[in-house]
Amino acid sequence: MLAELTAAKIAEIAFGGIIQGAVGKVTEMGVGKLIKELQNKIRRKLQGNPEAVKAIVAVEQGSQSELPEVARYLDAFMTLEPAFAQEVRTLAQQINVSKNEEKTTMKQTNRDNSKGFQVKANQVSHIGDVNNPG
Repeated sequence: MLAELTAAKIAEIAFGGIIQGAVGKVTEMGVGKLIKELQNKIRRKLQGNPEAVKAIVAVEQGSQSELPEVARYLDAFMTLEPAFAQEVRTLAQQINVSKNEEKTTMKQTNRDNSKGFQVKANQVSHIGDVNNPG
């Protein structure tokens, strides 16, 4: 599953929210710390390449056209250093999973005085206490 994440997808996960202006929203979703960790890991690895740094700075300033350049440099390092590739893939996968968990909704329909419970990570909802004073 981790091998499915390409450098382009990882760059999009790390820096795409900056371009879309969703950094605040992502931080609220609870994955902001992981995204920052992924961004820092990529920055540290690419810091020796001035062109890569220039591309990252442009992306951080909102330039979507530079994101493929960041991905290209990231791909080169991932190819040369399998351990680094595994680290960033693992982080990106954790971010993807966390984002998808946050998007799930809890909906339940209760009829005829029924009660229901729904359980989601860190959240339990009790739905349907019906009081019919007689």
